[in-house]
Amino acid sequence: MARTESTASRRRVALALQGGGSHGAFTWGVLDRILEDPTIDIIGVTGASAGALNAVVLADGLLRGGREGARQGLRDLWGAIGAMPGLGSLLWLMTGEAQSRLRLEQTPPYIAWDALSRNFSPYDLNPMKFNPLRDPLTKLVDFERLHAEKDFQILVCATNVLNARRRIFTNEDISVDAILASACLPQLFPAVEIDGQPYWDGGYTGNPAMAALLHRMPKCDMVVVRIDPIIRVDVPRTPREIEDRITELSFNTTFWLEMSWIGLLLRLVEEGELDRERFGRFFFHCIEPADELEKIAASTKRNNSPAFLHYLFDLGRATAESWFKEHDAAVGQKSTVDLTRLLPVGTPPAGVSERADPLSRLVSDWREQGARNLHRA
Repeated sequence: MARTESTASRRRVALALQGGGSHGAFTWGVLDRILEDPTIDIIGVTGASAGALNAVVLADGLLRGGREGARQGLRDLWGAIGAMPGLGSLLWLMTGEAQSRLRLEQTPPYIAWDALSRNFSPYDLNPMKFNPLRDPLTKLVDFERLHAEKDFQILVCATNVLNARRRIFTNEDISVDAILASACLPQLFPAVEIDGQPYWDGGYTGNPAMAALLHRMPKCDMVVVRIDPIIRVDVPRTPREIEDRITELSFNTTFWLEMSWIGLLLRLVEEGELDRERFGRFFFHCIEPADELEKIAASTKRNNSPAFLHYLFDLGRATAESWFKEHDAAVGQKSTVDLTRLLPVGTPPAGVSERADPLSRLVSDWREQGARNLHRA
Protein backbone atom coordinates (compact mmCIF):
# COMPACT_ATOMS: atom_id res chain seq x y z
CA MET A 1 0.00 0.00 0.00
CA ALA A 2 1.55 3.30 -1.11
CA ARG A 3 0.13 5.51 1.66
CA THR A 4 3.20 5.36 3.88
CA GLU A 5 2.66 8.57 5.87
CA SER A 6 2.01 8.18 9.59
CA THR A 7 -1.72 8.17 10.26
CA ALA A 8 -1.56 8.31 14.05
CA SER A 9 -2.53 11.98 14.30
CA ARG A 10 -4.54 12.24 11.10
CA ARG A 11 -8.29 12.67 10.79
CA ARG A 12 -10.07 9.72 9.18
CA VAL A 13 -12.59 10.67 6.49
CA ALA A 14 -14.96 8.77 4.22
CA LEU A 15 -16.27 10.49 1.10
CA ALA A 16 -19.67 10.31 -0.61
CA LEU A 17 -19.58 11.65 -4.18
CA GLN A 18 -22.69 12.53 -6.17
CA GLY A 19 -23.05 12.15 -9.92
CA GLY A 20 -23.81 14.85 -12.45
CA GLY A 21 -22.08 14.31 -15.79
CA SER A 22 -19.46 16.93 -16.61
CA HIS A 23 -20.37 18.74 -13.40
CA GLY A 24 -18.37 15.99 -11.71
CA ALA A 25 -15.37 18.22 -12.48
CA PHE A 26 -16.58 20.34 -9.54
CA THR A 27 -16.01 17.29 -7.33
CA TRP A 28 -12.56 16.90 -8.89
CA GLY A 29 -11.73 20.38 -7.60
CA VAL A 30 -13.08 19.60 -4.12
CA LEU A 31 -11.06 16.39 -3.96
CA ASP A 32 -7.92 18.17 -5.14
CA ARG A 33 -8.21 20.57 -2.18
CA ILE A 34 -8.95 17.79 0.32
CA LEU A 35 -5.95 15.82 -0.92
CA GLU A 36 -3.69 18.81 -0.19
CA ASP A 37 -4.43 18.51 3.53
CA PRO A 38 -1.79 16.22 5.15
CA THR A 39 -3.91 15.86 8.30
CA ILE A 40 -6.76 14.06 6.49
CA ASP A 41 -6.65 10.31 5.91
CA ILE A 42 -9.24 9.20 3.35
CA ILE A 43 -10.18 5.63 4.29
CA GLY A 44 -13.25 5.02 2.12
CA VAL A 45 -15.30 6.42 -0.74
CA THR A 46 -18.68 5.81 -2.30
CA GLY A 47 -19.88 7.29 -5.58
CA ALA A 48 -22.47 7.09 -8.31
CA SER A 49 -22.24 8.02 -11.99
CA ALA A 50 -19.57 10.75 -12.33
CA GLY A 51 -19.02 10.26 -8.60
CA ALA A 52 -18.11 6.62 -9.32
CA LEU A 53 -15.50 7.75 -11.86
CA ASN A 54 -13.98 10.14 -9.34
CA ALA A 55 -14.19 7.53 -6.58
CA VAL A 56 -12.40 4.71 -8.36
CA VAL A 57 -9.61 6.93 -9.73
CA LEU A 58 -9.18 8.57 -6.32
CA ALA A 59 -8.93 5.16 -4.64
CA ASP A 60 -6.46 3.76 -7.15
CA GLY A 61 -4.32 6.90 -7.00
CA LEU A 62 -4.16 6.85 -3.20
CA LEU A 63 -3.12 3.21 -3.16
CA ARG A 64 -0.64 3.67 -5.98
CA GLY A 65 1.03 6.93 -5.00
CA GLY A 66 -0.58 8.54 -1.96
CA ARG A 67 -2.20 11.97 -2.11
CA GLU A 68 -0.13 13.17 -5.08
CA GLY A 69 -0.89 9.94 -6.92
CA ALA A 70 -4.61 10.56 -6.44
CA ARG A 71 -4.35 14.18 -7.58
CA GLN A 72 -2.48 13.13 -10.72
CA GLY A 73 -4.94 10.33 -11.45
CA LEU A 74 -7.89 12.72 -11.26
CA ARG A 75 -6.10 15.21 -13.52
CA ASP A 76 -5.51 12.44 -16.04
CA LEU A 77 -9.14 11.30 -15.86
CA TRP A 78 -10.63 14.72 -16.54
CA GLY A 79 -7.97 15.45 -19.13
CA ALA A 80 -9.08 12.32 -20.97
CA ILE A 81 -12.74 13.33 -20.67
CA GLY A 82 -11.94 16.78 -22.05
CA ALA A 83 -10.13 15.22 -25.02
CA MET A 84 -13.12 13.10 -26.05
CA PRO A 85 -15.20 14.22 -29.05
CA GLY A 86 -18.41 15.88 -27.94
CA LEU A 87 -20.48 19.03 -27.85
CA GLY A 88 -17.68 20.76 -25.96
CA SER A 89 -15.41 20.41 -28.99
CA LEU A 90 -17.41 23.18 -30.68
CA LEU A 91 -16.90 25.69 -27.87
CA TRP A 92 -13.12 25.93 -27.83
CA LEU A 93 -13.10 29.69 -28.50
CA MET A 94 -15.19 30.42 -25.37
CA THR A 95 -13.85 30.72 -21.84
CA GLY A 96 -15.08 28.26 -19.23
CA GLU A 97 -16.98 31.01 -17.41
CA ALA A 98 -18.72 32.06 -20.63
CA GLN A 99 -19.66 28.44 -21.28
CA SER A 100 -21.17 28.22 -17.79
CA ARG A 101 -23.66 30.91 -18.82
CA LEU A 102 -24.50 29.21 -22.11
CA ARG A 103 -27.78 27.35 -22.50
CA LEU A 104 -26.35 24.47 -24.46
CA GLU A 105 -29.81 23.17 -25.35
CA GLN A 106 -30.36 26.27 -27.48
CA THR A 107 -27.36 25.66 -29.73
CA PRO A 108 -27.85 24.04 -33.17
CA PRO A 109 -25.61 20.98 -32.48
CA TYR A 110 -27.47 20.20 -29.27
CA ILE A 111 -30.85 20.66 -30.94
CA ALA A 112 -29.79 18.29 -33.72
CA TRP A 113 -28.56 15.70 -31.24
CA ASP A 114 -31.71 16.06 -29.15
CA ALA A 115 -33.96 15.48 -32.16
CA LEU A 116 -31.92 12.44 -33.16
CA SER A 117 -31.99 10.94 -29.65
CA ARG A 118 -35.76 11.34 -29.41
CA ASN A 119 -36.26 9.20 -32.49
CA PHE A 120 -33.42 6.69 -32.12
CA SER A 121 -32.27 4.92 -28.98
CA PRO A 122 -28.65 4.16 -28.05
CA TYR A 123 -29.28 0.63 -29.31
CA ASP A 124 -29.93 2.11 -32.77
CA LEU A 125 -27.12 4.66 -32.70
CA ASN A 126 -24.51 2.59 -30.89
CA PRO A 127 -25.12 -1.10 -31.64
CA MET A 128 -21.49 -1.99 -30.78
CA LYS A 129 -22.00 -0.50 -27.29
CA PHE A 130 -18.87 1.66 -27.56
CA ASN A 131 -18.16 3.72 -24.47
CA PRO A 132 -15.32 6.28 -24.65
CA LEU A 133 -14.77 6.01 -20.88
CA ARG A 134 -13.67 2.38 -21.02
CA ASP A 135 -10.19 3.05 -22.38
CA PRO A 136 -9.11 5.74 -19.86
CA LEU A 137 -10.53 3.74 -16.95
CA THR A 138 -8.64 0.65 -18.07
CA LYS A 139 -5.40 2.64 -18.30
CA LEU A 140 -5.82 4.63 -15.08
CA VAL A 141 -7.17 2.04 -12.64
CA ASP A 142 -5.62 -1.23 -11.49
CA PHE A 143 -8.79 -3.10 -10.53
CA GLU A 144 -6.81 -6.10 -9.32
CA ARG A 145 -5.15 -3.80 -6.79
CA LEU A 146 -8.58 -2.69 -5.57
CA HIS A 147 -9.74 -6.31 -5.30
CA ALA A 148 -6.82 -7.11 -2.99
CA GLU A 149 -7.18 -3.97 -0.83
CA LYS A 150 -8.51 -4.52 2.71
CA ASP A 151 -7.92 -1.22 4.50
CA PHE A 152 -9.48 1.18 1.99
CA GLN A 153 -13.19 0.69 1.20
CA ILE A 154 -14.71 1.65 -2.15
CA LEU A 155 -18.37 1.33 -3.15
CA VAL A 156 -20.19 2.25 -6.35
CA CYS A 157 -23.78 1.50 -7.24
CA ALA A 158 -25.78 0.86 -10.39
CA THR A 159 -29.50 0.38 -11.07
CA ASN A 160 -30.89 -2.93 -12.33
CA VAL A 161 -33.06 -2.05 -15.33
CA LEU A 162 -35.36 -5.03 -14.91
CA ASN A 163 -36.14 -5.08 -11.20
CA ALA A 164 -35.28 -1.46 -10.21
CA ARG A 165 -33.02 -2.69 -7.42
CA ARG A 166 -29.74 -1.08 -6.50
CA ARG A 167 -26.60 -3.16 -6.85
CA ILE A 168 -23.58 -2.13 -4.82
CA PHE A 169 -20.14 -3.07 -6.09
CA THR A 170 -17.33 -3.20 -3.52
CA ASN A 171 -13.60 -3.93 -3.50
CA GLU A 172 -14.35 -7.60 -4.10
CA ASP A 173 -16.22 -7.22 -7.41
CA ILE A 174 -15.58 -3.71 -8.70
CA SER A 175 -14.64 -3.58 -12.39
CA VAL A 176 -14.56 -1.37 -15.46
CA ASP A 177 -18.07 -2.58 -16.30
CA ALA A 178 -19.30 -1.71 -12.81
CA ILE A 179 -18.09 1.89 -13.22
CA LEU A 180 -19.54 2.15 -16.73
CA ALA A 181 -22.84 0.77 -15.41
CA SER A 182 -22.88 3.32 -12.59
CA ALA A 183 -22.39 6.10 -15.18
CA CYS A 184 -24.73 4.66 -17.82
CA LEU A 185 -27.30 7.30 -18.71
CA PRO A 186 -29.95 5.41 -20.73
CA GLN A 187 -30.37 8.30 -23.18
CA LEU A 188 -26.70 8.03 -24.16
CA PHE A 189 -25.58 4.42 -23.76
CA PRO A 190 -27.05 0.92 -23.99
CA ALA A 191 -27.44 -0.78 -20.63
CA VAL A 192 -24.27 -2.38 -19.30
CA GLU A 193 -24.68 -6.13 -18.76
CA ILE A 194 -23.06 -7.67 -15.68
CA ASP A 195 -23.70 -11.27 -14.62
CA GLY A 196 -26.49 -11.46 -17.17
CA GLN A 197 -28.34 -8.39 -15.81
CA PRO A 198 -28.65 -4.95 -17.49
CA TYR A 199 -27.72 -1.85 -15.48
CA TRP A 200 -28.27 1.89 -15.80
CA ASP A 201 -26.97 4.90 -13.90
CA GLY A 202 -26.55 4.38 -10.15
CA GLY A 203 -27.98 7.82 -9.40
CA TYR A 204 -31.51 6.50 -9.89
CA THR A 205 -31.25 4.32 -6.77
CA GLY A 206 -28.37 5.82 -4.79
CA ASN A 207 -26.79 9.20 -5.37
CA PRO A 208 -24.56 7.93 -3.83
CA ALA A 209 -25.05 4.80 -1.66
CA MET A 210 -23.97 5.95 1.80
CA ALA A 211 -25.40 3.58 4.40
CA ALA A 212 -23.54 0.58 2.96
CA LEU A 213 -20.22 2.43 3.25
CA LEU A 214 -20.91 3.55 6.82
CA HIS A 215 -21.58 -0.05 7.78
CA ARG A 216 -17.99 -0.88 6.80
CA MET A 217 -16.30 2.16 8.39
CA PRO A 218 -14.70 2.64 11.79
CA LYS A 219 -15.32 5.91 13.62
CA CYS A 220 -14.72 8.69 11.09
CA ASP A 221 -16.18 11.76 9.38
CA MET A 222 -18.48 11.34 6.36
CA VAL A 223 -18.04 14.20 3.88
CA VAL A 224 -20.74 14.40 1.21
CA VAL A 225 -19.82 16.28 -1.96
CA ARG A 226 -23.06 17.44 -3.58
CA ILE A 227 -23.41 18.70 -7.14
CA ASP A 228 -26.95 17.88 -8.28
CA PRO A 229 -29.05 21.05 -7.81
CA ILE A 230 -31.96 20.86 -5.37
CA ILE A 231 -33.43 24.29 -5.93
CA ARG A 232 -34.41 25.87 -9.23
CA VAL A 233 -35.65 29.46 -9.14
CA ASP A 234 -37.78 29.28 -12.31
CA VAL A 235 -40.52 26.81 -13.15
CA PRO A 236 -39.41 24.54 -16.05
CA ARG A 237 -41.46 25.33 -19.15
CA THR A 238 -39.80 23.88 -22.23
CA PRO A 239 -39.83 20.11 -22.86
CA ARG A 240 -36.07 19.93 -22.27
CA GLU A 241 -36.24 21.96 -19.05
CA ILE A 242 -39.04 19.74 -17.76
CA GLU A 243 -37.14 16.56 -18.61
CA ASP A 244 -33.97 17.86 -16.97
CA ARG A 245 -35.86 18.83 -13.81
CA ILE A 246 -37.50 15.39 -13.63
CA THR A 247 -34.03 13.84 -13.73
CA GLU A 248 -32.78 16.17 -10.99
CA LEU A 249 -35.77 15.36 -8.79
CA SER A 250 -35.40 11.61 -9.26
CA PHE A 251 -31.69 11.71 -8.44
CA ASN A 252 -32.24 13.95 -5.40
CA THR A 253 -35.08 11.81 -4.07
CA THR A 254 -32.80 8.81 -3.55
CA PHE A 255 -30.28 11.07 -1.83
CA TRP A 256 -32.80 12.62 0.55
CA LEU A 257 -34.42 9.31 1.48
CA GLU A 258 -31.05 7.79 2.35
CA MET A 259 -30.06 10.81 4.41
CA SER A 260 -33.42 10.65 6.17
CA TRP A 261 -32.82 6.99 7.03
CA ILE A 262 -29.42 7.85 8.49
CA GLY A 263 -31.03 10.75 10.34
CA LEU A 264 -33.53 8.33 11.88
CA LEU A 265 -30.68 6.16 13.18
CA LEU A 266 -29.04 9.21 14.73
CA ARG A 267 -32.31 10.25 16.36
CA LEU A 268 -32.68 6.76 17.86
CA VAL A 269 -29.10 7.00 19.12
CA GLU A 270 -29.91 10.31 20.81
CA GLU A 271 -33.00 8.78 22.40
CA GLY A 272 -31.01 5.82 23.71
CA GLU A 273 -32.75 3.25 21.51
CA LEU A 274 -29.57 2.31 19.63
CA ASP A 275 -26.02 1.79 20.85
CA ARG A 276 -23.96 4.95 20.40
CA GLU A 277 -20.67 3.10 19.86
CA ARG A 278 -22.17 1.07 17.01
CA PHE A 279 -24.56 3.50 15.33
CA GLY A 280 -23.44 6.95 16.45
CA ARG A 281 -19.74 6.83 15.66
CA PHE A 282 -19.80 9.21 12.67
CA PHE A 283 -19.66 12.95 12.09
CA PHE A 284 -21.37 14.33 8.98
CA HIS A 285 -20.41 17.21 6.69
CA CYS A 286 -21.47 18.49 3.28
CA ILE A 287 -19.55 20.46 0.68
CA GLU A 288 -21.73 21.90 -2.06
CA PRO A 289 -21.47 24.75 -4.57
CA ALA A 290 -24.23 26.84 -2.95
CA ASP A 291 -25.98 28.73 -5.76
CA GLU A 292 -23.33 28.48 -8.46
CA LEU A 293 -24.30 25.20 -10.11
CA GLU A 294 -27.99 26.05 -9.75
CA LYS A 295 -27.39 28.95 -12.14
CA ILE A 296 -25.83 26.67 -14.75
CA ALA A 297 -28.17 24.98 -17.23
CA ALA A 298 -28.57 21.23 -16.74
CA SER A 299 -27.66 20.70 -20.40
CA THR A 300 -24.05 21.66 -19.60
CA LYS A 301 -23.68 18.28 -17.87
CA ARG A 302 -22.97 17.09 -21.42
CA ASN A 303 -20.33 19.75 -22.07
CA ASN A 304 -16.87 18.19 -21.90
CA SER A 305 -14.95 21.25 -23.10
CA PRO A 306 -11.60 21.43 -21.24
CA ALA A 307 -12.16 25.12 -20.47
CA PHE A 308 -15.54 24.38 -18.89
CA LEU A 309 -14.19 21.41 -16.91
CA HIS A 310 -11.38 23.55 -15.53
CA TYR A 311 -13.85 26.30 -14.66
CA LEU A 312 -15.79 23.75 -12.58
CA PHE A 313 -12.53 22.43 -11.10
CA ASP A 314 -11.60 25.93 -9.93
CA LEU A 315 -15.10 26.40 -8.51
CA GLY A 316 -14.76 23.13 -6.60
CA ARG A 317 -11.38 24.06 -5.17
CA ALA A 318 -12.60 27.52 -4.12
CA THR A 319 -15.74 26.04 -2.53
CA ALA A 320 -13.70 23.47 -0.58
CA GLU A 321 -11.25 26.17 0.52
CA SER A 322 -14.11 28.27 1.89
CA TRP A 323 -15.58 25.23 3.61
CA PHE A 324 -12.29 24.41 5.34
CA LYS A 325 -11.87 27.98 6.51
CA GLU A 326 -15.22 27.74 8.26
CA HIS A 327 -15.32 24.10 9.36
CA ASP A 328 -11.77 22.70 9.52
CA ALA A 329 -11.76 22.60 13.32
CA ALA A 330 -14.95 20.50 13.31
CA VAL A 331 -13.48 17.61 11.31
CA GLY A 332 -12.87 14.76 13.71
CA GLN A 333 -14.74 16.60 16.49
CA LYS A 334 -18.38 17.16 15.52
CA SER A 335 -20.87 17.21 12.66
CA THR A 336 -21.50 20.40 10.72
CA VAL A 337 -24.88 19.19 9.44
CA ASP A 338 -27.71 17.86 11.60
CA LEU A 339 -29.39 14.98 9.78
CA THR A 340 -32.01 14.59 12.52
CA ARG A 341 -33.53 17.87 11.34
CA LEU A 342 -34.83 15.99 8.32
CA LEU A 343 -37.29 14.07 10.48
CA PRO A 344 -39.56 16.23 12.68
CA VAL A 345 -42.71 17.73 11.22
CA GLY A 346 -42.91 21.47 11.71
CA THR A 347 -40.85 24.59 11.29
CA PRO A 348 -37.11 24.90 11.87
CA PRO A 349 -35.86 26.02 15.28
CA ALA A 350 -36.09 29.74 15.90
CA GLY A 351 -33.31 31.68 14.21
CA VAL A 352 -32.26 28.83 11.91
CA SER A 353 -32.41 29.61 8.20
CA GLU A 354 -33.49 26.85 5.82
CA ARG A 355 -30.52 27.77 3.59
CA ALA A 356 -27.99 27.94 6.42
CA ASP A 357 -27.47 24.18 6.53
CA PRO A 358 -26.58 22.65 3.14
CA LEU A 359 -28.66 19.54 3.84
CA SER A 360 -31.62 21.46 5.25
CA ARG A 361 -32.47 23.78 2.38
CA LEU A 362 -35.68 21.93 1.66
CA VAL A 363 -36.31 20.52 5.12
CA SER A 364 -39.79 21.98 5.50
CA ASP A 365 -40.91 20.25 2.29
CA TRP A 366 -39.29 16.91 3.06
CA ARG A 367 -39.82 16.35 6.78
CA GLU A 368 -43.36 15.02 6.76
CA GLN A 369 -42.99 12.88 3.64
CA GLY A 370 -39.64 11.49 4.81
CA ALA A 371 -41.06 10.59 8.21
CA ARG A 372 -44.02 8.77 6.62
CA ASN A 373 -41.71 6.81 4.29
CA LEU A 374 -39.46 5.82 7.16
CA HIS A 375 -42.44 4.75 9.26
CA ARG A 376 -43.68 2.49 6.46
CA ALA A 377 -40.17 1.05 6.03
